[in-house]
Amino acid sequence: MKLKVLTVLFAACIIFLLNVQDGYSLTQDDGEKTSMNFVKVNLTSLLIKNYSVQYERVLSKDFSAGISFRVMPETGLPYKNLIFNIADITEPDEKEIIENLSITNYAITPELRYYPGKKKYGKGFYLSLFYRYGSYNAKNIKYETVNDEDEDLTIILSADVKSHTGGLMIGNQWALGKNLCLDFWIFGPHFGVSSGNVSGTSSQAMTLEDQQNIKDEMNENLGEADIPMFKYNISTTSNDVKLDFDGPWGGLRFGLTFGVRF
Repeated sequence: MKLKVLTVLFAACIIFLLNVQDGYSLTQDDGEKTSMNFVKVNLTSLLIKNYSVQYERVLSKDFSAGISFRVMPETGLPYKNLIFNIADITEPDEKEIIENLSITNYAITPELRYYPGKKKYGKGFYLSLFYRYGSYNAKNIKYETVNDEDEDLTIILSADVKSHTGGLMIGNQWALGKNLCLDFWIFGPHFGVSSGNVSGTSSQAMTLEDQQNIKDEMNENLGEADIPMFKYNISTTSNDVKLDFDGPWGGLRFGLTFGVRF
């Protein structure tokens, strides 16, 4: 709940800052008018079926505030063959899991930028302090095992994850002529927390022994993963399996955006 309150306050502060200055341009030290507003599209995210738009507003000579929205509509996993090669996935059942996987996500990222260079006013090298809220969903995750009578048992799982992260990013923004801009997100690591669940329904009713076997298998797999600060709980019924978890989360902002300024 505290994270949600902080998010609202952060967004409210940015909205306030965006509205404290009137007009569409600022006057630089040399008397020349400069654009205050930047609307950009992330070109590199299109390669992985993500659609990302950013709005940035110049607040002063040194600072700007912005907010980005990214969405991936429900789709299959991009670059499956590359994943097969890198992860050395050759088993047909493992390939089937990747082939059938369906994913979707969205993220909202407010940020505050500082331009320390000579160009100023939203141009040149910058440092960015940002927060990101992310929501991720995966479907059609096939989990296969056997029941207490040595018969095949299939559970189709879905996963839902929410994350809160913060980070620092370095980048550089160029003005292209009077009305265009190019923004290079060079390096932006971010870290934080996540919570979510993985749940599914069995293809047939499970006995108490079946349920315990599934718990044991999941505990073994999660134990081998050895994720620091990862907490989870597995619950089962005769038809359903659910894994609730809390743990760390992280990511990296990198990209090339192109847009207009006015």
